[in-house]
Formats: sequence, structure tokens, C-alpha cells
Amino acid sequence: QETVQPHPHPIPKNSRIPNVTIINVVLLIGLLVLYALNFLPDRQDSAEATSPQAKEEISAMADIIADGAFNIAFVHSDTLMNQYKLAIRMRDEFEAEQRRLENTLQRRQQAFQEEVESFQRQAQLGLITRENAQVKEQELMLQQQELIQLNDTYANRLMAKEMEMNLELYQRITDLLERFNQEMGYDYILGFSPGGGILYAHEQHDITREILNRLNNEYDASN
Repeated sequence: QETVQPHPHPIPKNSRIPNVTIINVVLLIGLLVLYALNFLPDRQDSAEATSPQAKEEISAMADIIADGAFNIAFVHSDTLMNQYKLAIRMRDEFEAEQRRLENTLQRRQQAFQEEVESFQRQAQLGLITRENAQVKEQELMLQQQELIQLNDTYANRLMAKEMEMNLELYQRITDLLERFNQEMGYDYILGFSPGGGILYAHEQHDITREILNRLNNEYDASN
């Protein structure tokens, strides 16, 4: 499983179900091969050189691999984030808040720029005394600092909002997966996404549609 990172874009691939990779099975096969290479005698040696205990251990490991070491399923994390109704609503709300804050900041910056240009014209035309010019310069410097702080405040607000959204999505999804797994009994439910830790997953283990339907049904029932 993986995991909403905060920045002013749609809810990202930031909020993902934590991953446990299927490489565990590959490693188990590798251990079997390594065991055979290091502890079994060469073909030239007599069959009696292989101890009964070694034969039993290798046979047991082979049985585990043949039977399937784990009961595994996976979900497409990107599909959940793109089609889960709660995620869609949260993303829309986040983008609306982002636009509102950006517009507010832009208006403030534009007003500040106009005030700076007006002051420069007055100073060039000699329409303001040196004393008043110094006072105005101090005022403009303070306004500039306030704009910088306001920009930081808005950025932090968006970051906190996205973290809250990602946390809620993660809790909703993992809660449903726990309840779902009480019925199904999987050992692992992995989160699959392009560029993630899982390079390949067979479609027969894909439970994305079932999980997505359950998530959206619960969302509809509560709204």
C-alpha cells in the first residue's frame, strides 16, 4: 500500500495506500535457488551426499512456492483517487480555495505595484518632499513585507488543507479495506501505480473496481 504531498495541484498521488511489494515471493524463489547452489553437491557427487534433512527442506520450500506463498490482491491507487467521489469533491474544494487565495493575493500585489509606481512618478516630478518620500518608502517596505508573509500564510494554509484531505482519504480507504478483508482474507492488499514499487501485477488479482464501488456506495449513503 502506498501513500494525498502538499502543493497547489489536484490531490496528488500524495495520498496512497502503503505498499508491500510482491518481491517477497521472488526473494523466496531466490533463496531456494541459492540454497540449492550452495548446499547441494555437484551432479558428479553421489546422490547419497545430499542429506535427507536438506532434501526435506528444499521440498518444503518448493511446495510453498507451488501452492502460492501469499494470498495477494491489489488496487490501482490512481483510479481510486480519480474516481472516488469523496476524493473528487475534496479536489474541487481544494482547487476552489486555491483560486480564491491566489486571486486575493494577486489583487493585493497589483494594488501595491500601482502604489509604488504612483510614488515613483511623484518623486520624479518633485511633487513630494524628501521627508514625506522617506515616510512613504518605509510604508511601502512594510507593505512588501506583509505581502511576503501573506503569501507564506496562504501556502501554509493550502498545505495544511491538503494534508488533512489526504489523511481523511487514507483513513476512509484503509477502514474499508480492513472491513473488506474480513470477508476475503487476503494476506496483502497492495497499491499499484505507474512508477511505484510494483512493476507488474496480474489482472486476476485486481480488486480496484470492487473497492471503488464500495467506497462510492458508502459516500452516496452518507450524503
